[in-house]
Amino acid sequence: MEILSIRHGFASDHSSTSYEFLAVDKPLGKKERSDVSRLSSRANPTARRVNFRYNVEGYDIPGGWEKLMGQYYDVMYSEEYSWWTLAIAFNSNDEQYESICAYEFDGADDLGIRITRSEQRVIIAIYCVVEVGPYWNEDEDYEDYEDEDEDKENNGVIVATGDHILDTLVQVRKQVINGDYRALYAVFEVYGVSDEDNTDEVQPPKPKDKKAGSEIVKTFKEMLTTI
Repeated sequence: MEILSIRHGFASDHSSTSYEFLAVDKPLGKKERSDVSRLSSRANPTARRVNFRYNVEGYDIPGGWEKLMGQYYDVMYSEEYSWWTLAIAFNSNDEQYESICAYEFDGADDLGIRITRSEQRVIIAIYCVVEVGPYWNEDEDYEDYEDEDEDKENNGVIVATGDHILDTLVQVRKQVINGDYRALYAVFEVYGVSDEDNTDEVQPPKPKDKKAGSEIVKTFKEMLTTI
């Protein structure tokens, strides 16, 4: 079965691995796009986006997706055999990095949050299962999005991609950068263990609830499901 986003998402089935990357803060120049395109003969990066798809088991992005997040892109999602990785990356100081690390955890079936850092660049990887919702359209073929960069930007800042998951991750990333970790705690609520289940496990701090941004957190949490 193929799963496709309503507009420009990638196709994915149970025998493939697919990736979708988006550069939020800064578009890629010609050299950066050339570097990315060398990773796969089928990759066609625009100034903001690129996707990869591997239909043969054992083939993957040379150097791993983390390298691309460390150098070029700010949000990413991938799917392999129904297992998903959602990722956001940004520059952070030591104090914020320590605060974010409090939300790292390993849940059931290895689902959870992993946090890595290279110099000032922090990468938050969320290993999860995504609920397929009305924002998917299984009948559409993949479309080229070569011209979308100019259409979807406002003063150099990307506004929307038309891809539900990417757009949600952009909003979650903005919240995390601003010190709002409710979306990270929502991952723990779905995949973590309770105090009653494991008294030895350190629980992440529960952020204060507030009205501002609550819809983003709700939308993000509704994407997550269990096996």
